[in-house]
Amino acid sequence: VMFLIVVVLKVLAGSVKMRVAMTEHKIYTLDAGTKRILSKVEGPVEIRFYASQGGARLPSQWQTHARGVEDLLNEFRIASGGAIEIKKFDPQPDTDEEDLANLDGIQAQLNPNTGDNFYLGVAVSQDPVKVALPILPPDRQPLLEYDLVRAISRVTQTNKPVVGVMSPMPIFGQPMDPRMARMGQQQGQRPWIILSELGRDFEVRQIPMTTEAIEEDVEVLMIVHPKEITDQAQFAIDQEVIRGGKLIALLYAKRLCE
Repeated sequence: VMFLIVVVLKVLAGSVKMRVAMTEHKIYTLDAGTKRILSKVEGPVEIRFYASQGGARLPSQWQTHARGVEDLLNEFRIASGGAIEIKKFDPQPDTDEEDLANLDGIQAQLNPNTGDNFYLGVAVSQDPVKVALPILPPDRQPLLEYDLVRAISRVTQTNKPVVGVMSPMPIFGQPMDPRMARMGQQQGQRPWIILSELGRDFEVRQIPMTTEAIEEDVEVLMIVHPKEITDQAQFAIDQEVIRGGKLIALLYAKRLCE
């Protein structure tokens, strides 16, 4: 009996130490913003967690990471008040679990030590929308919480928040100049990558530099290098901030640095 008590105490102590260590590295403790988002999730949201075990085990450096992912998912479930349901699968070769992983868009990885395929990824879904994180590599661990929250937001939002963008620069792209077409150029300038990335999660709306008012449904206003902005537009921005709107200003500050 004493032997069993000692074993149990050691196991419990090891578990506590692991959780404390993870908390110190902010792997286990959720960000305050994450908790706010998860508390507002209206379920059910299903997260299918695919992690290979048994014969096609994860490489050693992935195993600790996989346990951290599972612990983080459990924290998500708790913070959501049960609105998020976690289902764990072990996609072994030639099994229904492997077929389900492939249908969910989870990508197989090659274990260099054994030559077997393994899986570590998640699929987040709320009917009829599904978002997959095909691979969860250890080197992306610092961004894991962000990736999961982003996926949950994408499947639960019925309407994308509006981001207004003002800039005299051609960040929305430019059509092809007919003169350049005669010189053999086949296409115009494409929108900046940042706009494409924003468009995955938000409705991006171009706002003229001469605008006299900012629409009320614009939740965030982003201004990029507001050169020669009109007085009317400056007043509109001022009113937007006064009413509590959020503003991101990207300014060219070379002279200030000099």
